[in-house]
Amino acid sequence: MSLKKLFCFALVFCLFFFIATISYAGSINLKVQKTVLDNGLTVLTCEDHTVPTVSYQTFINAGSRDEVKPGITGLAHVFEHMMFRGTEKYPDYDQAIGNFGPETNAWTSEDGTVYFVNVKSEYLEKVIDVEADRIRNLRFDDQTFRTELGPVKEERRIDEVEDPGGFLWSEFTQIAYQVHPYHHPVGGFEEDLEKNIQVKDGLEFKNTFYSPGYATIVVAGNFNTPQVIEWIKKYYGDWQKQPPPDITIPAEPEQKVERTKQFTWKDSLTTSKLAIGYHGPKFDILSDDFCALRLIGEILFLKSGRLTKLLNTDMQLVDEISGEMQETKDPGLFTVSASLKKGIPIAEVESLIFREIDKLRKEKVSEGELTKAKNSVKANMFYRLNRPFSIASTIGHYQVVGGDYQLLFQAEDRYDAITPEIIQRVAEKIFIPTNCTVVCLVPKG
Repeated sequence: MSLKKLFCFALVFCLFFFIATISYAGSINLKVQKTVLDNGLTVLTCEDHTVPTVSYQTFINAGSRDEVKPGITGLAHVFEHMMFRGTEKYPDYDQAIGNFGPETNAWTSEDGTVYFVNVKSEYLEKVIDVEADRIRNLRFDDQTFRTELGPVKEERRIDEVEDPGGFLWSEFTQIAYQVHPYHHPVGGFEEDLEKNIQVKDGLEFKNTFYSPGYATIVVAGNFNTPQVIEWIKKYYGDWQKQPPPDITIPAEPEQKVERTKQFTWKDSLTTSKLAIGYHGPKFDILSDDFCALRLIGEILFLKSGRLTKLLNTDMQLVDEISGEMQETKDPGLFTVSASLKKGIPIAEVESLIFREIDKLRKEKVSEGELTKAKNSVKANMFYRLNRPFSIASTIGHYQVVGGDYQLLFQAEDRYDAITPEIIQRVAEKIFIPTNCTVVCLVPKG
C-alpha cells in the first residue's frame, strides 16, 4: 500500500517559538503540528474533533538507560513516583487533578518516563496548569524522597523478586548486556535502593532531565491548537533552559560467545520458563534490519505463527510463547519467551525454537507468509491510533525513542519494502549462536 506525503511548513512566528505543520494523506491520516518553544520545550499536537476528550502526555527523555552514574539504578522510576507528591501551589496532586474526572498515570521504561492525563476537553487549560506546575516545582526534600523509596522498593519486590517471570527477565537482561545500562532493571538494584541512592543524586537527576530540552508535550483529541499553544506558552514559557548534561552512554560490545544460565525457583509450584535473546538494531524504521526483525516476530509468534502453532497449538508444550524485536533508542534484543506446561523439559522446547529460527536462515519465507506478517504489523499500528490516548503515546514514542515522530508516516512503506531475501539475509546475520543469550528458570525439585 503506497503512502503519500504532503508537506506544508508554516513560517517562523513570534520570538518565542518555531512551528512546523505537516499533513499526510494515506492510510495513516494524522495532522501533527510541531512547536518548539524558545526554551527548547517540544510540543506535538494532533486535533480530533470527533471525540469529546483530550489526552495530555508529558514525555521525559530519560529512563533507566540514563542512570550511568554508579549506585543510582532505579532513580528514573523513583521520579515517576515522586511526581505524584505535590507542589507548593498544589500540595495534593490527586486532589488538584481529581476534580476534572480524569484518567491519569505514568510509566518508566529503559528509554524514558511518560505521564498522562485523559480528560474532557473543557478542563484542558486547568490540566496544563497542574502538569506544568508539578514538572517545574516538584516538592523535593530528603523526607519526601525517602518516603517514596518505600513504594518503589515494594514494587520491585513484587515484580522482580516474588514473580518468577519478572525475576527471569531481570536476570536475563543482566546477562544479555554486559556494559550498556540496559543491563540493569528499570526498577533498579536492591542495594542501590536500600543503601546507595542519596537525595543529592535525586536533585542532580531532576535538574538535568526534568528540564525543557528533555521534555516533549503531546496533546491529542478535541482542542484548538493555537489556543493550546498559548496556554503552554503561558505555563511553560518562562521555564528556564538548562545546559545539556555531560554524560556518555557506554556502547554494548559485540557478543562473541553464547551465554547461558539456569536458575532454580524457590518452590515447585511454578512451571519452567525460558528467555532467549539475540542482539539486534535500535528502533529505526528506516533500517531494513529492524523492519525485517519486526516481521520475523510476526512470522514466528502470530496466533498462527510458526512457533505458536508448533509449540502451543499442535504439540501443546507451552502455555505461552511470544517474542519481538524491541523498540529501543540503542541497539536492543530480538527476544523469545516461553512458559512451559508442567513437566515439559526445557531442552525439548529450546531445541524446537532453535530449529524454527534456523529455518529462517536457511530457507526463504513465502510471499504469502510475509504478506500476513506485514498486514499484522500494519494492523497493530492502526490499533495504536484508535483514540486520543494511543495517538498521543504513539506520536511521543516515535519522537522520543525513534528520534522523529514523522517516521511514523513512513512505516507502512518501509515494511512493504521488505522481501523474503531481506528476511533471510537479516536472519543469517542476527540468529547465530555467538550472538545468543539463553536463560531458563526451573521449579524447585
